[in-house]
Amino acid sequence: MDGEASPDVVSEVDRHLTTCAACRDEVAAGRTARTVLRARAAELRAVAPPGLRTRIVAAIPSEPASLGWFGRAAAFAAAAVVVVTVLTALEFVPAPNNALFAAQLAIDHVRCFIVHLGTIDGAAPSDVQRQFQERYGWGVEVPASNGDLGLTLIAARRCPFWLGSHAHLLYRHGGRELSLYVTPGESRPGETLEVLGHVERIWSANGQAYALVSGGVPDADFDRIATYLQHETAAAR
Repeated sequence: MDGEASPDVVSEVDRHLTTCAACRDEVAAGRTARTVLRARAAELRAVAPPGLRTRIVAAIPSEPASLGWFGRAAAFAAAAVVVVTVLTALEFVPAPNNALFAAQLAIDHVRCFIVHLGTIDGAAPSDVQRQFQERYGWGVEVPASNGDLGLTLIAARRCPFWLGSHAHLLYRHGGRELSLYVTPGESRPGETLEVLGHVERIWSANGQAYALVSGGVPDADFDRIATYLQHETAAAR
């Protein structure tokens, strides 16, 4: 992903990628994350506090001796995403703080629309809710499309992060993408903020945390959509 491997390793990896769609997706996702971070590097100047490197290293699982080059590469890539995202981008902050949480969602928003889109495509809200319940045991409320707002639900997926896993609901509005992230069993302070070129609205309702992410929807439309989604999630039982 970083273009630093030796030619023989690149050749071996390229042969594998021609037959493995999952790994092609991972490579594309990693490149997307790095592109976003590098493009926004000037905005991300906070310094990591003492002890962060130690905590990250301690959290990386030890590598079994039987892993080959591909297993080592996969383990390193997983650790590198965490290290690059935290050390290069933002100061380490406790999980309840919204800044690191929002940066994580901004990167995933870009990745999912470019690389993966959704594992549950074009389903009705009730079908999405049922599938989240059956697959993950999550009681996720899924706001429906809204024709008056020009808001269309197009897909959903589960996105695992090092700060926790989220239900990711993918919407479109006039050709622009919006993501609504739902974190079951978590509460976060309400806030609107800008991170990595994205506007995000965070709120909590009924024992779940919500985050609406937009990479270009006009502010007035974003506010109306956020108001609609906040009303729908607050009214849910």
